[in-house]
Amino acid sequence: MAYDYVIISDATCNLSKKFYEEDFEVLPMDLVVDGKIYNSEKLSPVEYYDKMRDGALPTSSLINTATFEDCFTPYLEKGKDIIFICFSAAMSGSYKAALDARDELLKSFPDRKLYVVDSKCASGGEGLLVFHALKLRANGTSYDALISEIEHLKDHCRHDFTVSNLFHLYRGGRLSKTAAVVGTAMQVKPLLIVDYEGRLSAVSKVMGRKTALKALVDKMIEKSEGYDNSSFVYIEHADCEADALYLQERIKEKFGYKNVVVEFINPVIGAHLGPDAIVLSYLGKDKNK
Repeated sequence: MAYDYVIISDATCNLSKKFYEEDFEVLPMDLVVDGKIYNSEKLSPVEYYDKMRDGALPTSSLINTATFEDCFTPYLEKGKDIIFICFSAAMSGSYKAALDARDELLKSFPDRKLYVVDSKCASGGEGLLVFHALKLRANGTSYDALISEIEHLKDHCRHDFTVSNLFHLYRGGRLSKTAAVVGTAMQVKPLLIVDYEGRLSAVSKVMGRKTALKALVDKMIEKSEGYDNSSFVYIEHADCEADALYLQERIKEKFGYKNVVVEFINPVIGAHLGPDAIVLSYLGKDKNK
């Protein structure tokens, strides 16, 4: 189906291609692994996380203004308006680059609309926002009404997660080196969220992996009360499928939801979380807790 406007996001939204539809595009992001540049969509997740287990330290890069202009221009030339849902501005400079591209392009296309959403989300939370944006559009929501809806909805896209190795959070500046070393040795598993500002925030610590997975379910029970997540719950994993499937079964048992989707964590986000991370995304409340 063709629409009057297009929705575009970036690779960090990590939305599975089975949810893609007409007039939706994902901008890939580059990664540097062992000195080589890779398109994030063309990396094998299993091989990628194995490389990290063997000591590779991937780095990601933001999408620059020129790339945004190259992506947006063909749609504007066709008379299409654009909504771009961007990786959290608190974690990346891509949002600023997208705004710069918008300002420049609207000089040439003054009759078109180009709205850039700071999702204040990442990974599955961003994917959850995109999923609902696409669903709203398919239901006939107008351009302006959809913007209003997703600006509200982004404050309710929770992404609760845990990691196996604290080193990658230390490398990203989220933990001190001492805390990372001691926590890893003691098998401390932090529970983290992406808060209202779009930043990673640790909310608690537990001992052991199974306890951490149970804590994710308990958090969802608490924070999703009053929200309908029957259409989409998103579980992502950094090459730890057994744990992801365990989490999926627990959520199905607790809530009765059928559409609990399990996917790999995109390599761009995985670079900062490390192998064996688990992310659980759903609609809920209190994004700072």
